[in-house]
Amino acid sequence: MPNIRPLTASLSLLTTAFVGLTPALYATIAEAQDPPATTYQPGFWQPVGRFDPKKPVKVKLVNKTDVALDYDISNLESFPPASVAPGETVLLENFGDNAYIMVYPENATPSTPEQSFLLKFTVPVDARTQMVGADNVAVITVTKGDVNIEERFYGHRSINLQPTGAIFFY
Repeated sequence: MPNIRPLTASLSLLTTAFVGLTPALYATIAEAQDPPATTYQPGFWQPVGRFDPKKPVKVKLVNKTDVALDYDISNLESFPPASVAPGETVLLENFGDNAYIMVYPENATPSTPEQSFLLKFTVPVDARTQMVGADNVAVITVTKGDVNIEERFYGHRSINLQPTGAIFFY
């Protein structure tokens, strides 16, 4: 009868070695080859700010230009077009949480090229949360931009407030 004891010991040692190395093999195979994707990509499609959609939102329109500005909320027939004088401020409220607010110079057709300008909107937000200030008021400041200096910027004409709380400028 042949002695199978050395064969059994060899098989046992081989099985132990294989089982011991198996996690290392799988860990190497399962290791990510590429870094994880980032979800934030900067661009015009990102909101310029946010408001709390669970609270009523207000817009304070600040005219820092030297011309009168007309404004209108496009989806509200009950809100008539109005004007804000140079250096003045107007508070828009009671329009819900979804609005397109158009802003344009009262005299939209300049008589000379020197009178051409762009409108630029800014809204201060918390740097960490991107939220507007206290009381859910978005303070939108309108200034003039120079047509000849601003490359690849065609000016703002509309403020879009979305039901999700996002604020966009177009």
